[in-house]
Amino acid sequence: MNVSYEKKEAMTFIGFHTDIRNEEGYQKCPEFWDKEYSAKYARLWQTMRPENDVEQAILENGIGSFAICACSGDGFTYWIAGLYQGGQVPEGLELCTLPASDWAVFTTRGPLPDSIQTLNTAIWQEWYPNEGQKLQANGGVTLEVYSAGDPRSPDYECGIWVPIR
Repeated sequence: MNVSYEKKEAMTFIGFHTDIRNEEGYQKCPEFWDKEYSAKYARLWQTMRPENDVEQAILENGIGSFAICACSGDGFTYWIAGLYQGGQVPEGLELCTLPASDWAVFTTRGPLPDSIQTLNTAIWQEWYPNEGQKLQANGGVTLEVYSAGDPRSPDYECGIWVPIR
């Protein structure tokens, strides 16, 4: 498990979200991506020609480059998001701002969703009990970070950022 530590300024994201119970995360997160992102916007990624305000915002803000996991009770709110570049926030999308923070930055390679789920399990079963309990900050909000490229490739790179004190 590769980890580095980085300071980031406040970040505002734009995207859409759903609520997921903790025990359903590894099933429901990929389903959310498939149903609410891949299936709806496959044409957009082939043509790169937006046909409505939401599609324009997806392209302008890189929606799909990040996922935000915000803990709440026995579950979490899961966002598919991008860094907000300003401008219109179309109906169906919302903004989420995270404060300036130091982050533990974990990276991995491999096809999705297995690579990100394996990394997530390692963070919370290995890093968190040993280091993270004394470091985690920001109310349990973590980021998944996705690179451009084929998410089915064994060389696909992605990561998870955990805010720390």
